[in-house]
Amino acid sequence: MKYFWKVSVHDGRSWKLLIHDVVAIDKRKLDNMMLDQYGRKIEYLRISVTQKCNMKCIYCDPEGENSNDSKEDSLTPWEFEKVTRSMVKAGIKKVRITGGEPLLRRDVCEIISRISGIDGIEDICMTTNGINLSKMADDLKAAGLRRLNISLDSLKPEKFKFITGGGDLKKTMDGIDRALALGMTPVKINTVLIKEINDDEIDDLIELTRYRSIEVRFIELMPMGSFGEDNRDKIIHNDDLIASRPGLQYLERTDKGSPAVYYQMAGYTGKIGFISPMTHQFCSDCNRIRLTSDGKIRPCLGNNGEVNIRDALDLKADNFNQIVRQIIMDKPKGHHFGADFSSSRRMNMIGG
Repeated sequence: MKYFWKVSVHDGRSWKLLIHDVVAIDKRKLDNMMLDQYGRKIEYLRISVTQKCNMKCIYCDPEGENSNDSKEDSLTPWEFEKVTRSMVKAGIKKVRITGGEPLLRRDVCEIISRISGIDGIEDICMTTNGINLSKMADDLKAAGLRRLNISLDSLKPEKFKFITGGGDLKKTMDGIDRALALGMTPVKINTVLIKEINDDEIDDLIELTRYRSIEVRFIELMPMGSFGEDNRDKIIHNDDLIASRPGLQYLERTDKGSPAVYYQMAGYTGKIGFISPMTHQFCSDCNRIRLTSDGKIRPCLGNNGEVNIRDALDLKADNFNQIVRQIIMDKPKGHHFGADFSSSRRMNMIGG
């Protein structure tokens, strides 16, 4: 039988799942489909397992709206597993667990264990703020987690506390040390640079790569949330950082789908990455798709289109898989991080 469940786009913004709309397709081609409509191979799934966070970062959730204990309508470990299995059939090979802060979920190790056990998953990693990492790292590794990205916007305790709305720098640094000790390398440090706030620490952060297997990645501030939208003048262009540091040696790209361009200081063990969504649109090489904790598939971080896949979870596996494939096929051409862009969700609700 030839059929396919169709996903329609309305008004270029909100996407709606039309379960009744069936389109004929050759199943032999369907089984081999791994590309979106623009020929990009989509291999990387980012899963936000919670919107909650134990920090109130100024560029994400300064009011602390997601630090409360209210119950959220998140997918279960089984539901995360079902969606991921379907994604693997459509070509996904790598999964990143994100949040909010993923270590706030008591069942995060079960989620990781279920996903790491799926045949076809080649890599599973996590982005965390590291506050609870030192005490959980051993269990995370045992569950199948391989690598970690850790948010670190300052090496100065008081400034770190200010940027994160009360975070404890020592706890995050202890988490980094534990991950390194367990061999969960390379540990990637994510730093959002903000003019006149933490741009005086760039060289100190680079110095972290001298002796340890660490990748420090500088990320341009994006217009997500009120802070990002209202403080576009605080965006620091990565090109300027690179030009002012002649000691940086460019490294040839080994992963075309990675948003980071990497450099290294001569003789250093680690690397320095630059992620520049505002000055260098890398949409043509994008290989990722996102699943939010409340069951929405969001094909693009900087595009408000998303599909409520939860409505289809009760369908038979074949029909559910076909829906997922079509969502991947319909991934938009690029983000909308322009002067007028306003995200429908904060970063913690999407998973970064």
